[in-house]
Amino acid sequence: MKYFYHGSGQSGILCLEARSRLHGTEESVVYLTDSLPYALFYLWDESHVGFSCKHITAWVKDGVVYYEEQFPDQLATFYKGAVGYLYRIAMEDGYYPVDGRETMFYASTKQEIEKVDCIADVYAEILRQEALGAIKILRYNEQTEERKAWLTGMVAEGIRRANYYAEDLLRAEFMKTYFPTAWELAQQK
Repeated sequence: MKYFYHGSGQSGILCLEARSRLHGTEESVVYLTDSLPYALFYLWDESHVGFSCKHITAWVKDGVVYYEEQFPDQLATFYKGAVGYLYRIAMEDGYYPVDGRETMFYASTKQEIEKVDCIADVYAEILRQEALGAIKILRYNEQTEERKAWLTGMVAEGIRRANYYAEDLLRAEFMKTYFPTAWELAQQK
């Protein structure tokens, strides 16, 4: 059987509710992917990272999942030792592709869980998928100095545009903790 996947740090989900906003609309949907390697990056363990909102820097191009670190050892920092749950939903009618997002789909109705896999160490599973060639990790420490500066500057610009997350103190603390160089750069301008 073919499945859609939904990654979560939350255990015990029996049914996925349409709670997310479809990009650019007011419609409530459930997001799913047909790419198991991509779904792994959504296994965000709040207790491990200390923040509930996901900071996902992964995308899919030509069937390959890419993950780009925005600071040294980001992948290990966010996922090593993290526990997550990979929910499987039977592929049937009623799913629509997300515009401009390869392997992403949505449904407007609640989705019954067919099967769930507990991933005891998300980082180890991501590295296993990398070894299989399903994931390409763009490690920060392997980038050119120019690319590192661009990544830090991009994050700093996002911090400035968000007014240092003055309305979201938990996100502000997350950014200060994990992106201190970008936070400092944002304050310099």
